[in-house]
Amino acid sequence: MPTPEAPRTNPKQRRLTALFAIRHRTTWDKYGILLMSGIALFALAAQSEPAPAEFRGEKGQTYRCALDKISDGDTIIATCERQKLHIRLAGIDAPEMGQTPYGEQSRAALAQRLPHHFEMRYLGQDYYHRSLGILYDITRDVNLTMIADGYAFAYAGKDTPRAYRDAEKQARRTRKGFWLAAKPPENPKTWRRHHL
Repeated sequence: MPTPEAPRTNPKQRRLTALFAIRHRTTWDKYGILLMSGIALFALAAQSEPAPAEFRGEKGQTYRCALDKISDGDTIIATCERQKLHIRLAGIDAPEMGQTPYGEQSRAALAQRLPHHFEMRYLGQDYYHRSLGILYDITRDVNLTMIADGYAFAYAGKDTPRAYRDAEKQARRTRKGFWLAAKPPENPKTWRRHHL
């Protein structure tokens, strides 16, 4: 049995068909690029850390929190009142992660001193919209402990409690934590000015 032949088209019809296919493909290419760009942006957003939430707590109040991540020696991510927050430990300044090896030592020290469940006395927000807080393990002030054990500086600010500044002097005098090193870390505030 003979096979049927394909219908013949004239050259004008072939040109129109090819032109339609090119235009149609170009449109699909544009949509494909937009679709792929959207998927890539969604994937990047899913991998990044959550943006700091604006905590609607009252200043001076204490809230129960659960630790999610320790970013460095003075910054954590935690869930408080069912909100994921970036929390900056008030009154202290820990070496940055680029201040090798002190940044990692400070982060490890905070991991040892801060339990999974803790309390935060909320002091408002900082310039970067992080929640400022004093963290407590039962009644122990974790912020003060970081300074007293020699793994953080007392923050150079007018609101820093005198006990924090005294604890730093004592840690330096008794060579605790990173003050034991032959060359202790540069003050993080000075280091940031020259490196960030």
